[in-house]
Amino acid sequence: MATYFLFGAIGQCPQCGDHRFSGPALLAPDASVTCHKCAHVCTVDVAIHTALQSGVVKKLSDHRVVQDR
Repeated sequence: MATYFLFGAIGQCPQCGDHRFSGPALLAPDASVTCHKCAHVCTVDVAIHTALQSGVVKKLSDHRVVQDR
């Protein structure tokens, strides 16, 4: 299965604070994503709630997904 590099205002790593993740093309709250910087694995739900609680992300409207090579 292909993995995708996800970036933009979709969430924040609870371990290192980075906002770039690799994961599936179709995101669901229980889908696992991997932090691009520290390789921490969490769910989309955790990443989004981390970003919203920290104040880094105010709304979830800007995101882009590109296929990894």
